[in-house]
Amino acid sequence: KMSTSCMCTTATLITSDGKAGPFGMAGHALIPEINKTIAPGEEAYIEVTFDPAAHGPSGTGKIRRVVYVEQGGSDKPLELVFEANVIK
Repeated sequence: KMSTSCMCTTATLITSDGKAGPFGMAGHALIPEINKTIAPGEEAYIEVTFDPAAHGPSGTGKIRRVVYVEQGGSDKPLELVFEANVIK
């Protein structure tokens, strides 16, 4: 599974087989399982979209968002973090 820390952020998995997603914040949207195996040496990308307008005019300042990637066989998800300073 893949999810994000805020509704203003979505993530899409891109592999040689195509795209899966976009996935959003858990609890605010259905987060389906991604049944894909990424072989050693194979490349995959996670495309992240952040909408700074999602929080309205008061949504300015420093933000920190996380994309969580659950991996089969691991209890701890991979966390991809990005930060920004929203000025308008």
